[in-house]
This record gives sequence, C-alpha cells and structure tokens, in this order.
Amino acid sequence: KGTSEMRPSGTTAVTLGYAAMCLIWSSTWIAIKLGLQGAPPMTAVALRFIIAGLLVLFIIRLRRVHIPMTRDFARLGLFLSIFHIGLPYVLVYWCEQYISSGLTAVLYSTVPIDVAIFARVLLGDALTPRKLAGAAIGFAGVAVIFSDHLSFGGNEALLAITACLASALSAGLSSVVIKKYAFNYDPFVMVAATFTIGGTLVAAAAVPVEASNPLRFSAGTWGTILYLAILGSVVAFAIYFWVIKRIDVTVLSYQNFIIPVLAVVMGWIFLGEKITMRVAVGAGCIVAGIALATLRTRLGAITTRLEHDART
Repeated sequence: KGTSEMRPSGTTAVTLGYAAMCLIWSSTWIAIKLGLQGAPPMTAVALRFIIAGLLVLFIIRLRRVHIPMTRDFARLGLFLSIFHIGLPYVLVYWCEQYISSGLTAVLYSTVPIDVAIFARVLLGDALTPRKLAGAAIGFAGVAVIFSDHLSFGGNEALLAITACLASALSAGLSSVVIKKYAFNYDPFVMVAATFTIGGTLVAAAAVPVEASNPLRFSAGTWGTILYLAILGSVVAFAIYFWVIKRIDVTVLSYQNFIIPVLAVVMGWIFLGEKITMRVAVGAGCIVAGIALATLRTRLGAITTRLEHDART
C-alpha cells in the first residue's frame, strides 16, 4: 500500500525498517574488509552464504512454502548461484584486499547502470537519452577513479577496480534475469536456492585454491562471517521484502544513492579510510549518473522504477 495510506505508527515502522536496511547493507562493506584479515575471500564467501542459505531454508520450512522441483527452477537457480552470488561476491571480496571498502561500495553501485543496458537487450526496455546520459556520466566517474589508481595501490588497485566493475556487471545481468524469469517464484525460495547452491559451489572451488581451515579462524573473523550471513543477508533481505510492500518505489530506490555514501562514511570513521579528491569527484559522477539513469519526472513529480535488487 502507499505510504499516504499508512497510520503514523505504520509509517514509523516502515521508516525504521528502511533505515535499518540501508545501515545494514552499508555496513557490510567494512565487515567484509575486517573479515578478510582472518579468512581468505572464497572461504569467507562460501561460509557466509551456506550459513545464510540454511537459515532461509529454515524460514521456508516454518512458512511451509513449496519448493518447486522443476527443470526451469533448477536452471534459474544454478545461473543465479553463479552470476548473482558466486562470481560477484568472490570478486568483491577479492578486490577489498586491495582497495578501500568505501571505494568498493561506490564502484559496485554502478549496478543500476548495468541493469539499464541489460534490460534493453533482454527485456526490450527503451534505452532512452536520459539513461544513455546517466550511463555516460557514471562511466565518466569510473574513468576518473581509474585515473587515480596509482594513489591507492598501483597495478593491484587497478585490477581490483576492474574486478569490482566486473562484479557489478554480473550482478546487473542476474538482476535482469531475475526480473524476467523469477516473478513466479516465492522470493525466499529463490534466495534459499541461490544462497545454498552458490555458497556450496564457491566452497568446492575454495578447497583446492585456498586450503584454509575455518576451525582456526579467530572469534573476530567468525563474528564478521555470522554478521554478514545473518544480518547482512537474511535479516536485511527479510526487511527489504517487508518494506517493498509498504513503501513507494521512489523512496525505496533511494537506497542506490544512500548505501555507497554511508559506506564511504563508515569506512572513514571505523577503518580510517581516506578518499582522494579525484575519487570523490568520480564517486559524485557515479551517483549523479545513477540518479539520471533511474529517476524520471512525470507531471512534476519524481518517480522511479526499481532496477536493482539490494546487496550485498
């Protein structure tokens, strides 16, 4: 229902839920950074999503939701496990070893621009001049950040920036696939499938590649993994599904701008991360590009269509 139809107490609950969702997803970037001090990237991703997937399966069992056993569901689940969970999160975790959590969040926020492009190819959505201009401004911001890579790590930072943009590209593609093929499935069923299968696939790859031993992880490392699995994945997604039914999509879409900004502030406060002037300008261009590509004016009021599922 629209926000105008809600009682004051209902509005307060939705506002608190929306704020909690944004804060949780903004904090996941520094949680990833901290967790990488004790766990390698693939192992950390695998543990996070296996734990989260098991929790969502428990929720599904409590709700007595039917899990479809069809070939189409299996194919979609496998695709999203790879391109919505496995590949993008492994790349994000890997790149946070070399660039700041705030910069990672800013670069990953290009997902809505990628969605606009993939939606044109897969859904036939119009790639309007407004969307093209937004994409151009956003990618100009990326170019500015690329030009500053020497100030925060040289070639390794350059590879990390590229990996983060590839992660966003994968997430953008999978978001459009979700929009096209997943509308008939219960969201929690789809999340459970992608979490568990994606986490298991990453774990299988991590065993020979990283040869890590989670039993030797410190309490702090396990704390970040559990935080990301429980709050960053299960709780935040549950809040998202609750909020999306009760709030105007215009307000909901503002998370695309709020989360990267909050992530940069949190990285500065809690990790002492610094951001250069060129990176600040680049980040501003990215946010402006997302705004232009996803916001539209109709009858004097700003309205948007949600083009990005929340993450990370």
